[in-house]
Amino acid sequence: MKPTLSIITISYNTRDILRACLDSIIKFTHDLDYEIIVVSTGSSDGSLEMIKDFSRKNSKVKLVDAKGNIGFGRGNNLGVEHASGEYLLFLNSDTLIFDNALKEAVDILSRHPEAGAYSCRLLNADRSFQPSGGHFPSFGNVFAWQLFIDDLPFIGDLIPSFHPKKSQYDRNQKMDWVTGAFMMIKRSLFNQVGGFDKNIFMYTEEMELCYRLAQAGHTTFYTNTPAIIHLGGASGGSYLALTEEIKNMLYFWHKHRPGWQMPLIKFFFWTGSLLRLLLFGIIKGDDKARRAYQDALGFIL
Repeated sequence: MKPTLSIITISYNTRDILRACLDSIIKFTHDLDYEIIVVSTGSSDGSLEMIKDFSRKNSKVKLVDAKGNIGFGRGNNLGVEHASGEYLLFLNSDTLIFDNALKEAVDILSRHPEAGAYSCRLLNADRSFQPSGGHFPSFGNVFAWQLFIDDLPFIGDLIPSFHPKKSQYDRNQKMDWVTGAFMMIKRSLFNQVGGFDKNIFMYTEEMELCYRLAQAGHTTFYTNTPAIIHLGGASGGSYLALTEEIKNMLYFWHKHRPGWQMPLIKFFFWTGSLLRLLLFGIIKGDDKARRAYQDALGFIL
């Protein structure tokens, strides 16, 4: 009998955190047929051996060895090839499940057959709110983002920001995109739109997938219950996050937006990177920010 839910998580040098995630799924998930597919992507911290041992003790856990670091999107696509559930859950390894959240999430999505992607509330380790999605990038909100306009009091609240404010997560709502830390989608729909873009190694891949879902007429939505804990940043450093986000935003523009906008979008990101290099890298002395924005200035134009 096929499971209702296939949980897919990427393993990359997060052995102990991943073990805690797997333990939490098994301990706090009830009345739901599920499988866990762990895609190992070239970890060097003993994760592969831990997963093999875990899967021997629990038949719900499957190991897929990618034989190298193939990235978040391609890793998840590989996991889907081994999945058999009606619903897919892309779940970061640095998450913790409680209160039967997965059963509740499946029940919610099953009541919305018109939906594309779905996410629940994400919490920090101290149980405070954590942003879990945003608006699609546009000509206007990228300009406001790169020039710090969306950080201004009152004015920023009027802008549909790519990185939204925490205050927007206290209610159920439709969203343009939700984070890949917890993204649930019907398997048939995921296959219909072609899965994650293999050209995006890491960062923005979930936004780009939600954009294609929207183009196909499917709504992405968020509910403030159930909730899970997302520790955040376990597999990627700030340098990678900063540089890859800029690279992939430019790729998104090339793929989905009018060509005439590209020179201006590049100029916005170049100006924003220069401002952040001066503010964070030089004035505040953040070495990772300095290296990231220096490199960004080199590849943007």
